[in-house]
Amino acid sequence: MASRSLRALAALLLLASEALAQSTNETVWSSFAYVFYGERTPIQGELPSSLTPLGAQQLYSQGALFRARYLSNSSLSDEDNTITTNAPIAGIERLALDNNQLSIYSTADDYVVGGALAFMQGLYPPVTGTFAYNNGGENASVLANGTTVEYPLNGYQYPNIQSIPSTDLNSVWLEGHTACAEYRSSGITFRTTSVAEKMYDATLAFYRTTFADVFPNTLPSSMLNFDYAYDLYDYAQYAYNHDRSVREALNVDRLAILRNLADIQQFDLNGNLTASGSRQGDMIRAISGRTLAAKVVAQLSTHIHSAGTANKMTLMFGSFEPFLAFFALSDLASTASSGLFRLIPEPGSAMVFELFSTVNDTTYPQENELWVRFLYRNGTDSDAPLMEYPLFGRGNSETRMRWADFQEEISAFAIQEVSTWCDLCNSITLFCDSLSYGSGSSSGSLGGTSGNGHSNTSLSAPVAGVIGAVTTLAVLGLAGTTAFVFGGLRLRRKDPLDAAKRRSSLGGFKGAEKMASDHDVSIAKSGARHERVGSWELSGPGPVAVPTPATVTENNPSGVFGASIRHHKRDDDVDSILEAKPVDPVERV
Repeated sequence: MASRSLRALAALLLLASEALAQSTNETVWSSFAYVFYGERTPIQGELPSSLTPLGAQQLYSQGALFRARYLSNSSLSDEDNTITTNAPIAGIERLALDNNQLSIYSTADDYVVGGALAFMQGLYPPVTGTFAYNNGGENASVLANGTTVEYPLNGYQYPNIQSIPSTDLNSVWLEGHTACAEYRSSGITFRTTSVAEKMYDATLAFYRTTFADVFPNTLPSSMLNFDYAYDLYDYAQYAYNHDRSVREALNVDRLAILRNLADIQQFDLNGNLTASGSRQGDMIRAISGRTLAAKVVAQLSTHIHSAGTANKMTLMFGSFEPFLAFFALSDLASTASSGLFRLIPEPGSAMVFELFSTVNDTTYPQENELWVRFLYRNGTDSDAPLMEYPLFGRGNSETRMRWADFQEEISAFAIQEVSTWCDLCNSITLFCDSLSYGSGSSSGSLGGTSGNGHSNTSLSAPVAGVIGAVTTLAVLGLAGTTAFVFGGLRLRRKDPLDAAKRRSSLGGFKGAEKMASDHDVSIAKSGARHERVGSWELSGPGPVAVPTPATVTENNPSGVFGASIRHHKRDDDVDSILEAKPVDPVERV
């Protein structure tokens, strides 16, 4: 309790110094935030990973804090004043959500997307009688007869969250580690290092004893070791939060040890800059931080080049790996506050990059007048502050740096091209294959767009082949439909009795007109005639078995994919889909 009070006091003093340092003329123009998802069900166990109500509340709380900082022109509440300061973004909609001003990205995991929605509910809560100017303003809610219509759920606001799967090349910027084969290989190699082996031996008894006491017969014994440090902590933390008996049996001390071991493991897996993949010095374990840093610069650059109209706020929602990677790359993990930046972030944590100027003007400043600062909030507790920290080994008095200096520092390790990521990761994703084989294609640069704003990429041979095949099928389908509609092609169910009447028991190409003396013949090259007996093509002598037609009822569609042929009771002789009488086939040679 005392430590928490001291932490709150220190945060309050730091925030007070920040408020004094901020000029009254300071203007925030854009904000980029990467947010960790909230509590979810554990990876291990029988439950699928999904966002819990607590996790949703954590993200909602974080969104509400962002609202207090960026969307409020008035003074903050006493509670908010203890954890942040007021820094409204110039020109952003305060009450009504305008999706044109925001860029929101999320991984495709449902618990991440759900958390993003909860965050947006806190950032832009439901509101009535207010509509964004770019969305039509109040006129959009008023009908011609004078009736005012509100959005459902008392004015619920609908954010445009772009969910990006790992098969999309844009996932590189959001979760650069996920599809990176070299990152995975390096993680496996970590298990054989002397550090990991020593930790394995030193903690094996602790893991087995703890899980035997608290979670007997829940996880395989082969998992109860340091190799699964994060999974075991994740499992224990969830149970500690939701099961009273587990909370009593596990106790806070053993949970803290599990957490500490997971921190050690994950920082080495994501923040060890000396570990290399296929290339010496490629910092493969921090790959997610290298791509995220490039995205930060790209989003803020787009904002600057639009003179402040685009990307007023960028929000990215994902896992904790990019946090640890960026902490290591930016020297945050090597400073006096390194203890904080070597830990797995608490659920709902956020790191923020703000672009601001020290001139209070309605016109957008020149690029050389722009500054950047980094802020971090570990968790969403009521006493967890959003605080500034210096980047790249600078002193505590240098928490702010010029935009040009920030770009230069980031460029030292950021990965700007998807093709570079593909090479470093030895990735086998489809988009990497496309970039490798595409002739003259774009390398997937963050800034690789043409003057009209569209990506200047060409298709690779494999992708072009797929498109060609689909196009061919589409053309054939169109031709078949045309023949069906305009060419007299019909589908008809034949009566087996009629078929039997028209078919001679002798078979053969003459059908009912065939005589017993007629033979199925073929003519050889020499001109000699050869009798063909029992020809399967021409239904040789002997009775012909007539297959029983498939029964098609009115309410029972055919099982043929793409076709639903129904029998109409009102006309037993007509089975044409277009209700036209079938065309009788010509049955003579």
